[in-house]
Amino acid sequence: MTDAQHWSRRGLLLSAAVTGVTAAVSGTAQADSGSTAAAKLDIALIGGTVVDGTGRARYIADVGIKDGTIARIGDLSYASASVKIDATGLVVAPGFIDLHTHPSPSDLPVAEGALRQGVTTALLNPDGFEEYPIAELSSVEDAGLGHNVGAYVAFDAAWRGAVGERDRRATQDEIRAMKGFVVSGLRDGAWGVALGLDYMPQHNSDTDEVIKILSAARHWRTNTPSHIRNEDKDVVDAVAEHLRIGERAGLVPIITHHKIMHVCWGQSRKTLALLDQTNARGTYAAMDQYPYPAAMTDLTWIVPRSVLDGGRDAYLERFADPELRPRIAQQIEELLRIKVGEAKNVSLVDEQRTLADVATEMGVSPGEATMRIIEKEKDWTSTIYTFGDEADIERIMQHPLVAVASDGGTTTDATTHPRHYGTNPRVLGRYVRERGVIDLETAVRKMTGLPATLIGMVDRGYIAEGMAADVTVFDPDTIVDRATFDKPKQYAQGVEHVIINGKLALTHGRLTDARAGKVLRRDGNMISRRETGSDRVRASANGRLVPLQQTSGWRHAQISFHARGHDGDTTGHLVLNSPDHHITFAGTRLGKLQVADGWASITGRGRIAGQDEERSFVLIVDDKDPFEDGKTVVTVKIAGGYAIKGAL
Repeated sequence: MTDAQHWSRRGLLLSAAVTGVTAAVSGTAQADSGSTAAAKLDIALIGGTVVDGTGRARYIADVGIKDGTIARIGDLSYASASVKIDATGLVVAPGFIDLHTHPSPSDLPVAEGALRQGVTTALLNPDGFEEYPIAELSSVEDAGLGHNVGAYVAFDAAWRGAVGERDRRATQDEIRAMKGFVVSGLRDGAWGVALGLDYMPQHNSDTDEVIKILSAARHWRTNTPSHIRNEDKDVVDAVAEHLRIGERAGLVPIITHHKIMHVCWGQSRKTLALLDQTNARGTYAAMDQYPYPAAMTDLTWIVPRSVLDGGRDAYLERFADPELRPRIAQQIEELLRIKVGEAKNVSLVDEQRTLADVATEMGVSPGEATMRIIEKEKDWTSTIYTFGDEADIERIMQHPLVAVASDGGTTTDATTHPRHYGTNPRVLGRYVRERGVIDLETAVRKMTGLPATLIGMVDRGYIAEGMAADVTVFDPDTIVDRATFDKPKQYAQGVEHVIINGKLALTHGRLTDARAGKVLRRDGNMISRRETGSDRVRASANGRLVPLQQTSGWRHAQISFHARGHDGDTTGHLVLNSPDHHITFAGTRLGKLQVADGWASITGRGRIAGQDEERSFVLIVDDKDPFEDGKTVVTVKIAGGYAIKGAL
């Protein structure tokens, strides 16, 4: 049987390590660089050093942007553009994707703190908290967005809504309700299911309950980031628990903002070994990290979870019990010792004083002072806990499956954690340029390609033709964070230009009024997956498409698609023909080919027959779509409103 016959019968042929593939390709791709259509660009970045998000070596090239997508990479000296930017000596990278953010709602329309770090997309609702209900994100977009946002399903909202704040087991009806909550959020476009098992009342859920609830997301082939159940003396067990949750529920487990606290310095060797063992078993798992030795959360973080059970009224009642109070104070001080060593390493953000200072002024122990502060405050008491050891931070950062994430997000707050203002430039300045902990290509990959594939994005995370034009341009010699714990509101330096959806949001270090961000929503066939490496890979789809979902353009269509990739270079062809509408779309340039088991996606550029204008496209081939009875399903989206989703 010939390859063509095989593809025609099966619809899809994928391989992660195909050998013996030649470099010969159809002449339709990689041609006509000097055509009139190719020359009409919105933005041209000239002479920059491209670090494309894959981790492969940098190279010098021009990058052209048209209609919100990357249209050309190469020599654009011939091209005309509305805006030309000299990027000589600057790095041209994909826009940074921040997997873990808690932004200030009032700052989302501007997002200056994030843009000055090069962040173009931020993920909301981490730690399991529903800070931004997914169903209400359209109103956030209507108010204007300085950068793109996506959101996770929040496990806290599911558990709190079904079970409440008391420590008890969930009933079968409650489990079903929580499964429904998860599926509803995924249908609305969530990028995964976020947990925060260290926080009440999520902490009350046991491992088996979490697995049962998250198993509802199995067909979605998504991910589950978690603020794990314990980050201090039981951190190894807590990492193992979440890896087991993801493995058994059928999701990619992500240990978010992975850290090793005071009494466990050095335990990152064990936690990273667990990560490696999980991947060796065949379950893809990863972590993310912020590059600081201090956390920020509520003051109740150092109160035993058993004391917090039942919510604020319940724990205030326990505080008021004269027999329990001294015991609780001792328990708080033991947690202080375990997490940060001593009270001077706990800073009350709004008061800009340490817990040790406050306790001394009150003339009481740190445990007693903690309860008095909590009793006085009616809401969240932002607190910074200095816990870390530089050796653990660097060891975690060097692992190839650890992404960069801020646990911050855009804000204008002057009393906060410096990660809100400095995370990405701190990695690129301190850990790449100054300390050489990781190289530049690796750092950019940890901010772009790795997070994009972890959550399932197919058109962001890489510099490649057809990708959405989210681009960050920075000076590798000057980029650095300026925010400190004493003065956190200091914007990073070195990010020169930020392009979001094809519009300049920051140029020459100055903000524009573009408000170019969008709410990004995930589709069911945008799967969490490993990055496509440098091995030879190929993907094909040939035959007749029977529409499953009609957006616009075609009813029935014929597709002929074949692509091969190696070391980031993609060759092949794409022809999509609609006899009903006498429309033929042919690919002219292929961008990023990505493959997983029984799945592939590709971006690129092409033309509708009879039209001179090139359009970007994204194609996904899903060999056994679980939502379509295991059929081979092809989704094609072409700029200008043409789209078809059909069974092959």
